[in-house]
Amino acid sequence: MASRPNGGILHRPPVPLGIGIYSRADAARLLKLGPQRLSRWVRGYTYWLKSGAQPRRTRQPPVVRTDLPTIDGTVALSFLELMELRVVRGFVEKGVPLQRVRVAARRIAEMFDTPHPFAHRRVFTDHEEIFVGLSESGPQPDLLQVTGRQASFQLIAGSLFEHYVEQIDFDATTSLAHRWFPMGRDVPVVLDPRIAFGAPVILGTRIRTDILCLYASGNPEPAVARAFEISPKELAAAMAFEAQLALAA
Repeated sequence: MASRPNGGILHRPPVPLGIGIYSRADAARLLKLGPQRLSRWVRGYTYWLKSGAQPRRTRQPPVVRTDLPTIDGTVALSFLELMELRVVRGFVEKGVPLQRVRVAARRIAEMFDTPHPFAHRRVFTDHEEIFVGLSESGPQPDLLQVTGRQASFQLIAGSLFEHYVEQIDFDATTSLAHRWFPMGRDVPVVLDPRIAFGAPVILGTRIRTDILCLYASGNPEPAVARAFEISPKELAAAMAFEAQLALAA
């Protein structure tokens, strides 16, 4: 609880524990997205539609809706929302129009009664349309097309979107993303919303990669690895990851 300048108490909206929390700038770096584009995806935007005799102001809704409260105008994102944005970025990179992504998000949210339609294991694309798996198992699950004028049953190879989910661990009960290996599973850097508020850490520890790099910038690397009781490989992974983030800033 924070104090007001006049001595009163400033009540902040509660933020649940264990869901991860990321600023817009941190999320943009992690996802290699421009902050402005990310903001448009989570806050929506307005524009002037000039068709017809009289231009009118039109609003596009967010693609990903945020759970965390906005404090002093600052948007914060949870881990699940970070994973959703990662999938949205993947759809757009594969050529799926953003308006089609919005339609899919709305329909999946309604079908599965979830506020996080793109944080599931079961989302696929064929570069044009978006599909959702009706089962959790099998190499070729039955898929339902959720874009287009009418949703219709299709049988599509589930591997179409596999490369976007192979870096993610999913909860066995909810099928929602709960760990992300941003450099692949061979690199011991992980984001877990239950550890260090979702900051990137060395796998199996609570040691943040940014802290490791801070110490490594002014001390010999072997000494830093010994001090934190990690291997030289783990320290090198942390430094490589942070170097990638710096390039994306």
